[in-house]
Amino acid sequence: MNKRLSITLLCIASSGLSSTAFSADMLAADSPWLLGDWNGERQKLSEQGFDFTLKYVGEVGSNLSGGYDKSITARWSDQIILGVDLDLQKLLGWDDATFRIGIGERNGKDITNDRVHQPNATGLTSTMEVFGGGNAWRLSQFWYEQKFFDRKLSVKAGRFGHGEDFDQFPCEFQNVTLCGSQEGNWNGVWNSFPISQWAIRTRYQLTSEFYMQAGAYNKNPGNAEMSNGFKPFISGSQGTTFPIEAVWKGRLAGLSSEYHAGYFYANANTKDMLKDDDGNFAADSNKPYKQYSTNSGWWISAQQQLTAVEGNTKRGLNVFTNMTFNDPDKSVIKNLIQVGLIYRGPFAARPYDTIGIGASRLKVNDSYTQNAELLNSNSGATTINDPLYVPEQRREYSYEINYGYQATKWMMIRPNLQYVKYPGGLTETDSAIVGGVQFILDF
Repeated sequence: MNKRLSITLLCIASSGLSSTAFSADMLAADSPWLLGDWNGERQKLSEQGFDFTLKYVGEVGSNLSGGYDKSITARWSDQIILGVDLDLQKLLGWDDATFRIGIGERNGKDITNDRVHQPNATGLTSTMEVFGGGNAWRLSQFWYEQKFFDRKLSVKAGRFGHGEDFDQFPCEFQNVTLCGSQEGNWNGVWNSFPISQWAIRTRYQLTSEFYMQAGAYNKNPGNAEMSNGFKPFISGSQGTTFPIEAVWKGRLAGLSSEYHAGYFYANANTKDMLKDDDGNFAADSNKPYKQYSTNSGWWISAQQQLTAVEGNTKRGLNVFTNMTFNDPDKSVIKNLIQVGLIYRGPFAARPYDTIGIGASRLKVNDSYTQNAELLNSNSGATTINDPLYVPEQRREYSYEINYGYQATKWMMIRPNLQYVKYPGGLTETDSAIVGGVQFILDF
């Protein structure tokens, strides 16, 4: 077990609960938590208004063949989430009010950066989605939510990430292009877990199945710095991101459905990918790239259950897609398109297991690629091994197949096999095969 995880568990075990208090339920396969219900104390705390979170995700990735560096090895990366939800109605008598404190930590290395991508062409995708945000502890959630008008209107304010509410998407794959909020990965002005910023989000439930939401998020690069993980106020704000989204969650023909459509506008500074202020190629003129004071993008996503098993809608075939599009003048990534299938409960004896298969295409901005071509032409660099060569990134395709084995209610083990074509967006880098395993535990 990871040393940091062991320390975390020790702290919990010693926080007013003796080992005998919860040992009877610890490791029980039918418990939702590895540590059990603390001999009933957990349920008592929940009734008083305290709901605790301790979740661990660990991932191993190994470059089985291909990629930039064919020397086979393996890398480990992991994440810890510690948190508590405070039901302020139970605690203080405040109707429909919640306060959330969440701490996130990430640690480890990514086999994608070490072996799959050319070192100067990192930053596109990852075969280990839990990697990112630096090896640091962070205050990832610190927010208050109040609901009004019979809970139809919800207002949330504090520190949190965009992807916590907007462009929400489940993470059932180890490849980052198939996991979670995609908009946050590619536009440069959007932060998702574990990075947080000051923000406000309002949501209105128009019907039982349909809601609209809008938000405002402070844009500050300092939030991503590892040394600022617990600093509430950081100088260097560059503007605000304003997302808006429509979400429908319901059933079609009795089967689970979820559809999202969203747009964001940001008044944060960014630069042109190719030209200077005069409209000429900056790589030729040697003048600064044209500066913009705004940025924007949009996304759509869909999850639809297609079949059920003998009337059991918790089992069956599900299809999903997620598409994000950025301003072509202002973003390195032009768009991402992903599609896939998940079969839940593939066997009667394994009703909680899953089989997943997914594919994605990440398209680099044509202007960004053209700029790299001009820089290489001007320097005379023609090969990837030349220290002056600027990677001419174009597109990257990722494919993954996995099996989610629900070993217990509190532990999921998900072995996977990934195939990456044009790693790092470079057509000259050999396609790579990566083997991985995810471990997801609820304590």
